[in-house]
Amino acid sequence: MSNPNRGPFIESLIAEMRRFIANAILTNQQIADQMGLNMTDQQTLNLVDLAGSITPGELARRTGLTSGGVTVVLDRLEAAGYVKRERNPEDRRSVLVRPVAAKLRKVQQKYKVINEQLDRLFAEYKQHDLEIVHAFFAKTNSLSLNEWTQRRRNA
Repeated sequence: MSNPNRGPFIESLIAEMRRFIANAILTNQQIADQMGLNMTDQQTLNLVDLAGSITPGELARRTGLTSGGVTVVLDRLEAAGYVKRERNPEDRRSVLVRPVAAKLRKVQQKYKVINEQLDRLFAEYKQHDLEIVHAFFAKTNSLSLNEWTQRRRNA
């Protein structure tokens, strides 16, 4: 049996997602400005932080940037002291990019208020509900890493 309210609800859900994305982008732009970075550099640093260590090739895949574009971003992040490149112990021909812990702590301070607000918001939900939200974001991120990145490259 179909739900006649599903169409308007999905439209409302998509509208809320668009607001969330817009707010996240604008907030991250303000933080990037405070850090003296552009948005691409700041979000690439975010991906390095999430990975702990990552190859430039994997960064290119995750960002949709060319290998040359990733090199330019990493050059800027390294010059600013946010990342360091190290020889990859598993492949002598490649390097690993790692965040610089001291610089990351300064970045994380800029997100402290946001993280505190999220902690309070999450406390309002049952574990099961949070697991559903987590699954949604994990699936959404999986889509963006694969299909959306490929579409950007092929456009």
